Amino acid sequence: MILGYLWSAVGGIAGVVAARAGEGRGADPWSAVGGIAAVVAAGAALITIGFAWATVREARAARQEASDAHAEEMAEQRRALQASTAAHQEQMRERERALAAEIKLQRVVQLERVAEVLTDLADVARIEAIHDPTGGRMSPIPLGLARLRVAVALLDALGGPELPTARRLGGQAGSTPPETTRSNAFDALREIESLVRSEDRLKLQRPD
Repeated sequence: MILGYLWSAVGGIAGVVAARAGEGRGADPWSAVGGIAAVVAAGAALITIGFAWATVREARAARQEASDAHAEEMAEQRRALQASTAAHQEQMRERERALAAEIKLQRVVQLERVAEVLTDLADVARIEAIHDPTGGRMSPIPLGLARLRVAVALLDALGGPELPTARRLGGQAGSTPPETTRSNAFDALREIESLVRSEDRLKLQRPD
């Protein structure tokens, strides 16, 4: 369509040139009038072409602007998604750290309970080693050993450190002399003290 307007403009200009040449040779004045009309039509065609090109440029600019806006919107959505993902991951890491700290704290508390059971067992064994306070009744040492086995089992369930001395003490025979029980209880307490100083699973991190 635009090419048609261009050809019309060229034809009109050629007509004007021909008309002027004819006037110079005494040609018909109506030919000159036709040439002028052709020039007017050609000018109108050029104006139309200008508007057409302006419309094309505006359409291209609008499409480019829309494309840029869409690209920016997509980039903004990606940035928002990345920020949300990073925040979620940091939240999950924080929860994992809190859970790990809570489990460590429970291990420390349970280890303290094991130490309390061992202390009570050593006291009972000391008393029985000096004299029999039961008056012929059943010794409390087997009950203390049962409490020790339960306490060690709970520590195992929490993923706590191994306590071989306390475990052996909990499984000892009922006929074991009280003095031997008392000595083994002290050995188990020293074992716990050493673990508290060196075992990473029992060390709590200080808050920032």
